[in-house]
Amino acid sequence: MGAWAQPSSLYQEIKNHQDGLGLWWAGHNGWIIKSGELVISTDILLDYDKRKIPSPIKAEELAKLLDISFITHGHKDHFNRSTSQVLAEQSNCTFVIPESCLTIADELTLPKDRIRIAKPREAFELNGIKVEPLRAIHGNANFAIYYDANLQDCGYVITVDGVRFLQPGDSHLLEDHLFLKEIDVLFFSPTEHNMYIVPSVILINKLQPKYIFPQHHSTVIVNESTRFWAKGYPDEVKLRLTPSIQDRYHILSQGDKMIIR
Repeated sequence: MGAWAQPSSLYQEIKNHQDGLGLWWAGHNGWIIKSGELVISTDILLDYDKRKIPSPIKAEELAKLLDISFITHGHKDHFNRSTSQVLAEQSNCTFVIPESCLTIADELTLPKDRIRIAKPREAFELNGIKVEPLRAIHGNANFAIYYDANLQDCGYVITVDGVRFLQPGDSHLLEDHLFLKEIDVLFFSPTEHNMYIVPSVILINKLQPKYIFPQHHSTVIVNESTRFWAKGYPDEVKLRLTPSIQDRYHILSQGDKMIIR
């Protein structure tokens, strides 16, 4: 059995979940969503030497559950190489990746028949869910647009059982985000190289989601070289929201679960 002799509590919880649409935070931009027997993840980051604490679920465990792995861009804290390698070898999941990640997928020898290419503003359906890829423009330190920003990078609106999830990926605030309608669940990244504080508040106030979850915080070790992308400001965003919106705002700890509807 090896690592399977003592499965993690999060693995058991996801496996046993049956009622309602379940959502778990695995740290960073890593979300696991389960509806019925369908399990999807976004930018799952499990095996990473810069994590503050170990992941609440092992890659080998997630491989037993996962149907779709959504990737927004090629940075190692989003398209995690070791995690994706385990998923490629030990699962049958489909990898949804932007064109900017094809070279990495080749290097990892991800099975080509399990790759679905996402292109901004070109919607498609997969495993019974609707996927609407969005433009993502990556930021950098000092609130600047990243010098190597790639227009093929994606965020996603993912509709599962009528619930619309917005995962912007790593991106400055764009009109693409503000034009969206009826977003039920918002994941957003209040870091210096993403939407930071004021743009995050603008996005939240514009979309008025039913559930609001900060991400890209409290996961990676923060030092002088990582601060601009590893340190998030979820509390500072919450303070700028009205009480009625604060009631929908949830700062989760790694491994925490929410039932959406």
